[in-house]
Amino acid sequence: MNTLTSHRQILYGLTADTHFLNLLNQPQLSGKVEQVFNKAINISIDNRLFTLLSSPLDNAPNSCRLLNKDFSLLNIKSGDSFYLLDKDIAIGECYLLSFSLCKQWQQPIIEFTPDKIEKKDYQLFLRNQLKTLDLILNSNESSLFNYQGDNVFYLSSSEKLNQLRTRLIRSLEKQEHQHLVSTINQFIGLGIGLTPSGDDYLVGLMAFLLLKNHPAYLFYPEFYQGITQSKERTTPISAITLEKALNHEYRENMHQLIQSLVDAKETEIYSQFLAILNIGSSSGSDMLFGIRDALYLTHYFGERYVD
Repeated sequence: MNTLTSHRQILYGLTADTHFLNLLNQPQLSGKVEQVFNKAINISIDNRLFTLLSSPLDNAPNSCRLLNKDFSLLNIKSGDSFYLLDKDIAIGECYLLSFSLCKQWQQPIIEFTPDKIEKKDYQLFLRNQLKTLDLILNSNESSLFNYQGDNVFYLSSSEKLNQLRTRLIRSLEKQEHQHLVSTINQFIGLGIGLTPSGDDYLVGLMAFLLLKNHPAYLFYPEFYQGITQSKERTTPISAITLEKALNHEYRENMHQLIQSLVDAKETEIYSQFLAILNIGSSSGSDMLFGIRDALYLTHYFGERYVD
């Protein structure tokens, strides 16, 4: 170990996706720490965001999970440099991120099974999951879609979100392609926080509804156009999350849930719903509203084929 690295504390990566590991192939890598949270650290590199995750969290696009459980114990702060040093990555003056233990996390490719939509048992499965989600969401008040307080701004945002939700569902039911782009545009950036409610809703909706071979996949161009036209209106991290969703890239626990919904595997599906619900302060419940509506629409499309 040379003098440039000998004084640094070594942090160990456990798993990382391809996008993050590709940073090791950039000799001129240069970035900085943007935000530091107890469980995540956001890094900006060439106008792209990457994330360091604590070990209890699941894998995600553009991320590396570390051995550490709590980043509040580290002396990492906004503005710290992030650059390649030999085969490792230096963070500020105190830390060195080692990949000697790191394994690649490969995002699965999930496709819808189109003949299932005609099956009565799959229709029953969808109805059961809708009931479960309605019970979960009706008892959860963290989402603006279900806001029960008296804050005027939140009430206004909640009303707008639910109006757009109703309009989007009707446009998809009637296959009104011409109205979709405008409606999706209005979702982007609507809400508060690092990932506004409107964005999180679309992420959850697209995760199932825009699976390849799904009957609603034909609406992909409208979702793509609506999001790419409006992503400058939202936060950088939310814009990236939406871009990843268009590429079918999601968090690991989202992939697990979507696979269970495709396979109609009920064994762990309730706990998988709760895993999504617990993302952030309200992001998870907003995503579940999107997933719920995707299941409703799947059931709606399927009813045309069921005798």
